[in-house]
Amino acid sequence: MTTDTNNLNPEKNIEEEKINIGEIIRKYLYHWPVFFLGVVLALTVAFLYLRYTKPVYEISSTLLIKDEKKGIPSDDMLSQLDLFGGSKVVENELEILQSKTLMASVVQRLNLDVNLSAEGRVISLDIYEKRPVIFKVIEIQKVYFGKEWKLTFPNNNQYTLENSESGKKVSGVLNQLQHNFLGTYRIDKTSHFSKDDQNDMFSITFNDPIKVVNDCLSKLKVTVKSKQSTVLELTYEEIIPKRGKDILNTLIQVYNEAALTDKNKTTQSTIDFIDERLGLISGELTEVEKDVEGFKSSQGLTDISSEAALYLENVKVNDAKLNEVNLKLGVIKDVQRYVNSESLQEKLPSTMGIDDPVLLNQITQLSELQLKKIDLLATTQPNNPIFETINQQINTTRAGIKANISNIQESLESTRKGLASYNTKYEGSIKRIPGQERKFISIKRQQSIKESLYLYLLQKKEEAALSYASAVADSRVVDSAFATVFPIKPKKALTYLAAFLLGMVLPIGYIYIKELINNKVISTSDITKRTGTPILGELFYEEGNEAIVVRADSRKAIAEQFRAIRTNIQFVQGKRVGGKGFTTLLTSSMSGEGKSFVGSNIATALAISGKKTVLLELDLRKPKVSKYLELNNKIGLSNYLIGKVGPTDIIQPSGISPNLMVIGSGPVPPNPSELLIGKEIEDLMEYLRANFDEIIIDTPPIGLVTDAQVLARLVDASIYIVRHGVTFKQQITQLDNLFKSNKFPKLNIIFNGVQLGGSYGYGYGYGYGYGYYSDDVKKGNKGLSGSLKDFFNRF
Repeated sequence: MTTDTNNLNPEKNIEEEKINIGEIIRKYLYHWPVFFLGVVLALTVAFLYLRYTKPVYEISSTLLIKDEKKGIPSDDMLSQLDLFGGSKVVENELEILQSKTLMASVVQRLNLDVNLSAEGRVISLDIYEKRPVIFKVIEIQKVYFGKEWKLTFPNNNQYTLENSESGKKVSGVLNQLQHNFLGTYRIDKTSHFSKDDQNDMFSITFNDPIKVVNDCLSKLKVTVKSKQSTVLELTYEEIIPKRGKDILNTLIQVYNEAALTDKNKTTQSTIDFIDERLGLISGELTEVEKDVEGFKSSQGLTDISSEAALYLENVKVNDAKLNEVNLKLGVIKDVQRYVNSESLQEKLPSTMGIDDPVLLNQITQLSELQLKKIDLLATTQPNNPIFETINQQINTTRAGIKANISNIQESLESTRKGLASYNTKYEGSIKRIPGQERKFISIKRQQSIKESLYLYLLQKKEEAALSYASAVADSRVVDSAFATVFPIKPKKALTYLAAFLLGMVLPIGYIYIKELINNKVISTSDITKRTGTPILGELFYEEGNEAIVVRADSRKAIAEQFRAIRTNIQFVQGKRVGGKGFTTLLTSSMSGEGKSFVGSNIATALAISGKKTVLLELDLRKPKVSKYLELNNKIGLSNYLIGKVGPTDIIQPSGISPNLMVIGSGPVPPNPSELLIGKEIEDLMEYLRANFDEIIIDTPPIGLVTDAQVLARLVDASIYIVRHGVTFKQQITQLDNLFKSNKFPKLNIIFNGVQLGGSYGYGYGYGYGYGYYSDDVKKGNKGLSGSLKDFFNRF
């Protein structure tokens, strides 16, 4: 046996713990069935997951937003005619596209709150693209949300809905509006409806529209292509590409419709205001023209003097300006009414004639905030904290509008006073004209004023109507919705890779935890990490019933190991002094570690080598040596220690070798420890040293009684038996305390019962010099039961 000389050095200290990569690899390779089973189970789960998990596709679309703050503003004719429109902010449009209001419209248009699927062998298949009917919901009772109904078609014109849980059943006619306990709905046949559908069963589920909206929004993602770009990218994840395309395309359609509706509100409000004013001015103009006609007829006037014409022209221009100011004041009052109103449904005021960009922007901002509040009220409770911010913004905007209106109103009032002053001056001049002519000029002036105002309103109406007719959405679809060719998840390769890695990691964790909670000695490292006591040798585990495995002609591995230990004992003994016999004590931590077996075979190995050897069975409480050797144990050490017999009376041949003698324990005494501290044991040891070359003493475990420590004073060397899978790691720490305190002379360890092919690399070729010529059974001859046992031991 090749032995590290450092292990034989009693002065050796515990070495620093080092990571032995080879040992770790061998440890995990030993448990290869665990890895095999883990990988197989993980890949099986991955296969089932991929088999029954519906693939998810990514649907994408791009939308261009006209934002003058980014990119190049549009200069086409329609944009120039958009008199009442304003530029959009991309960030705001991004949030609008992800609003619940728009998605609710999409859900309603596509009837997404109704799921229709065909019954399959294992799972139900969604048949959105080739559904035989379309279920249009008007109203469904909330108590039926989430419940599954079986849909069948008794014939081409009828349907039947049945709920298996409640047992409720309803029938009706296709393509007709239905009213029943479910609610109000309509089931229409599609082009995919056929007679074969009468033999099929479909599953239909009514979902809460709010939950469907939230679910759709969770799958929707809207991002800006780049910081300077006004192009939005819309992506949607869906198991049915066709449905995903419809959702994105419909969302963009609803978004554009909402944008146009919002844009045309201001234009329509202006047209309504102009129509109202035109009706009034038209009537006034007709009355004035009749006055002119009547006055000319009654007075016989045909012309006006040049001076009167001049005054008339000045008054006409001044009155036109005054009328324009009055019109603006009327618009200001209309804006004041709109601002002071607390109603969210208040009609948007006309801003015709108001050229203040700040006021116009404030009115537009107030309108947008109120629309946003209306949209939120449709899906959110009024006491939601989000309304606090919106209300603050509305109040701040209103305050700004009021302040701005006040300034504009003061300016207009000042202008009107100035124009009125000019009118007074001109009227004083006109008084100098003869009375008839003066009256005619006054009537004519009223006619001119009404006429110019009438023409002005007609012009503005045409401009507003043209803007209304030419209104277009401030966005353009760059790419319509398109789906990826392959699903984005689950990814087969990645899933199998993750399953394989998981199948490898979990066994590693299992083995690590198993080792972590294991408190038994398994490997030599478990010994060397806890004590500096040298390891004298190792004994492999071998099935068998033989008590003595060392024979003169035996070439078994276990026999060779005992021979190696015999050689190492000679190194421990060193040079003998005075030609006396060498005494070796064997002990262990507890019973069952093979102490008597090892002691008997070491003694046999020494005897076979030609040395006169005696084996003492000093485990007086639980003797085993006599049983192993099948010797008579009626007279032994207990008889000698009480003075009944002499040394020669208790020595008997072993029957194994003429050089091996045995001293049995004798009858079990009531006080073994007291017997061992007397002078008799010392006299016996002196006698044995004088007559034998080797004295092997089998003692009780030190963890139970003190007999071994009592005998330690009489021996030259000590051997501590540690058994694989039996000795506790904590007991090695106690052994180290004994080693450090030198309570046992020349203390060494024999690692017993090491299992071949074990999880820590034993029995794979590193050895003691006997592996090439031993008589051990070769691999492959274990038999079926042995192979199965070895296989399950690896778990």
